[in-house]
Amino acid sequence: MAATYNITINMNSDFKRSYQLKEDGVIVDLTGYSIAGALKENYRATDKIDFVATITDASQGVFDLSVSDTTTATMDPGTWVYDVVLTDAQSTKTRLLEGRAFVKQGVTPV
Repeated sequence: MAATYNITINMNSDFKRSYQLKEDGVIVDLTGYSIAGALKENYRATDKIDFVATITDASQGVFDLSVSDTTTATMDPGTWVYDVVLTDAQSTKTRLLEGRAFVKQGVTPV
């Protein structure tokens, strides 16, 4: 079962979060795995924005999710949805994270 974790993305700003995967308090080694994630305005939307998803320290179970400022500038403010999927060496996919992404509009022009 995926963990639910809501995030906030500020328009016109870079978004980056690091996560460490643990199961029952034990770090999960991500060697040989790949990771991907996407955002949508709602579950039925056909358009999506992909996270840049990178395993940054496989032995410590650490991965990053990011979206560039130029991409967040194209997002409409409001509540979006997202998820993150981990794929193992046998191509078995597991949804790790899911939740709402609160896209906030800024004041300062860029």
